[in-house]
Amino acid sequence: MPEAKAELKEEGQAARDSKAYSPVSPQLLALCFGNFIIGTGTMIVPGMLPSLAQGLGVSLPAAGQLITVFAVTIAVTAPFLSGLTSRFDRRALIVAVQLLFFAGHVAAALVSTHGAMLVVRAVTSISAGLYVAQAAAIAALLTPAEHRGRAMAFVFLGWSIAAVVGLPLGAYVGAAIGWRTGFALVAAGALVSALWLWAALPPGLRVKAIDGAMWRALFRHPAVLPTAGVTVFAASAQFVLFAYFVAAAQALVNASSAQVSLLIVCYGVTGVAGNAVCGALCDRFGAERVVMASLALMLLAQAIWPLSQGGLFFMALALAVMGSGAFSSNSAQQVRLAGLSPALAPVSIAFNSSAIYVGQALGTSVAGLMLAQVAGVEGYVQLAWGGAAFLVMGMVLSWFASRRALMVAPA
Repeated sequence: MPEAKAELKEEGQAARDSKAYSPVSPQLLALCFGNFIIGTGTMIVPGMLPSLAQGLGVSLPAAGQLITVFAVTIAVTAPFLSGLTSRFDRRALIVAVQLLFFAGHVAAALVSTHGAMLVVRAVTSISAGLYVAQAAAIAALLTPAEHRGRAMAFVFLGWSIAAVVGLPLGAYVGAAIGWRTGFALVAAGALVSALWLWAALPPGLRVKAIDGAMWRALFRHPAVLPTAGVTVFAASAQFVLFAYFVAAAQALVNASSAQVSLLIVCYGVTGVAGNAVCGALCDRFGAERVVMASLALMLLAQAIWPLSQGGLFFMALALAVMGSGAFSSNSAQQVRLAGLSPALAPVSIAFNSSAIYVGQALGTSVAGLMLAQVAGVEGYVQLAWGGAAFLVMGMVLSWFASRRALMVAPA
């Protein structure tokens, strides 16, 4: 551990010398844009789900498997691949990840069967699992400790902006032009991102190699795994509602394609706003408190959701409150894990990325089961109860993780 501390001290001093922590630096902007593309490619499928189901000739729950397989693949592979690639230069790795995302979306725009699309989405998901964790790790390398909260939140802001674009873009393009065009647009963005990252990031960015000792330290740490578990519950609550949101909006308020897009924009705008202040709040009040406040906002949104039946205003309000908590929670969790043990950040942040997609798969699966049990409009209303249960469990686990964190000083 003394060696790890020395390395981190040197990295922090290098960042101070370069002043690369500025949120308007080309490096952080490029990383943020990459997260925007990764988030859009992830979120566009829920937005296009009805069109995909029709185009691939399958039911809506079967099309929902595209979300689940994407998430499950990331959950299984992200920590392992982060370890396998830990010795690679970060710039080369993150550019390669975006090029894989580009190829995956080109393929998705061309396939015509549900089985082939499942395979393509599974392979493409490898990029999403690697990028989010590596972008956060690079931001930490380029930033002194006192500014890491802001820098990491800024990089993750791209994911929040994707919620303003990805879901509504999918809903609009899927209905007006076709789902193939949606995938093609993401492919173009991934290619731009790869070129920008190569131009903006310096070569020679490296993290401490992930070895068996680091994995053992991760599993022995009393607070890291419980903290990552909070992310599972938060993401599950988010996707209980959003995996089938387009269909829910049509059923509950008879929303048109334009109204669906505007509703999702409402969610995304408040998500961006919440994430924008998240970093400063984490630096000032501590990431644990920001996480708990974010989960409380998401729980309030679940309470508002049942009023959406026949009420467009209440649906918009529920989405606005949900957005303000959902993305700030994700950013605060990354800051929280990095603060628990900076030396373990390369694996703990990768574990957190995996946890996001475990939650995505779990929430989508639970929503599918609930809709299968309760048909029609009432089924979409009842989704809020599943989300609320996940959030209560997340708040309890977050409190427990904070207590566990008191057992150790940051390493």
